[in-house]
Amino acid sequence: MIQSVDRALQILEFLRKNPRGLGVTEISISLQVAKSTAHRLLMSLEEHGYVQKFGRESTYRLGLKFIEMNYTVTKNLNVLEIARPFIESLSKETGEIVHLVTLEGQEIIYIDKVENSSTIRIYSQIGRRGPLYCTAVGKSILAFLDEREAKKLVDKIEFARLTDYTLVNREALATELATIKKDKYSYDNQEHEMGIRCVGAPIFDHNGRPQYALSVTGPLDRMSDEILQHHIPLLKDTAKKISRSLGYIN
Repeated sequence: MIQSVDRALQILEFLRKNPRGLGVTEISISLQVAKSTAHRLLMSLEEHGYVQKFGRESTYRLGLKFIEMNYTVTKNLNVLEIARPFIESLSKETGEIVHLVTLEGQEIIYIDKVENSSTIRIYSQIGRRGPLYCTAVGKSILAFLDEREAKKLVDKIEFARLTDYTLVNREALATELATIKKDKYSYDNQEHEMGIRCVGAPIFDHNGRPQYALSVTGPLDRMSDEILQHHIPLLKDTAKKISRSLGYIN
């Protein structure tokens, strides 16, 4: 029984990697079993809607059951519940404040925050909104959005110089977004608040959309270039783990 379940799961994995479909012979070879065994397993999977048979060549593909399952799973995902253990761990590892935000219209909203023992006071509060163009989290979302959507958002930005370091033109922002897309993380070097430095990374949902972002935030005296180089891999790894937990497959 366990062997049959294992083989059935292997078939589903083969079909996931071959969306155009596979025939019984190909599947039997991959499983290293007789064609009759592969056929029996496929018939059982087909009966339950997990695979479908197509065309004269009788190739098999993943069935519609997975659409139903995907809807059920993603509908019940709670990003706050999923992300919380990861951001707590990241805050503990870095010793700094960690933010979780979501994209809402033309702004980001802080939806969770883990603080350490630091007494620094910063802008962020859960439920508060922030700009896209001068926050690490906002820029990391912008950089990975579909180009058309990103352009629409950037075109609507009303740039305001919040500090001496704020980017206030579209050309400079476009250059930075290209770098962020290449490096897969972003900086906020006192652009939003004086004396505060952040690094951010995108979090992708099950559709591959950068709906959320994560940041590590701290004061200048604790966020030197050297220390940031320690924090960045931890940040990127945490964002990747949360993305995978939300159903993102890259």
